[in-house]
Amino acid sequence: MSYLNFSQVNTRNQEVYSQLSEAIYLLDIAKQASEDATALHSIQTTIEQLINLRNRVGSGEL
Repeated sequence: MSYLNFSQVNTRNQEVYSQLSEAIYLLDIAKQASEDATALHSIQTTIEQLINLRNRVGSGEL
């Protein structure tokens, strides 16, 4: 069984944080381009969930 050291965990957290930020950005662009109310609601809900997840990763909670 392999174990991760703190540096590896920190690097992975940074990678996850970056990927979540990119997903949030892309969804925000889709939200701005959409005129469908149902799609807008779904996109906004997803953005909020991703922001919460990103914040938890950024704070070291996950």
